[in-house]
Amino acid sequence: MDNRFKKIHVFRVAPGQELLTEILKYCRQNGITSGIIIGIIGSAKSARLNYLKELPGKYVSENYEGPLEIVAAQGSIALLGSEIIIHIHILLASQTACFGGHLAEARIFSTAEVTIGELNTQLNRYADTYTGLNELLQ
Repeated sequence: MDNRFKKIHVFRVAPGQELLTEILKYCRQNGITSGIIIGIIGSAKSARLNYLKELPGKYVSENYEGPLEIVAAQGSIALLGSEIIIHIHILLASQTACFGGHLAEARIFSTAEVTIGELNTQLNRYADTYTGLNELLQ
């Protein structure tokens, strides 16, 4: 499999916008269906993170209010059939604590800088019966 980057995309998500929604919108506008989210930095005014508690696929959610620094985030962009799936894990920080998990939602406070490496080959996901999750196809 050729996993070299076809192109590197860098863009900004503006204040008040929802991070996952804007990343999906950017991917659709630029024809990105396969990629690696190399990193995201910035700040969020609120976020919801999911935590996998048991299999098959049972999550619990936690809401966080900010402003919060987006210290790091990475993930993947793949297809499940014809649907683009964006999977991101993120680390958020307040002045007193850090929170990390599976990104469900984040409303941007000042900015978010997103870097995506678009791949030459297509990443795909499938519904795994054991985990109950949409796993990367190997």
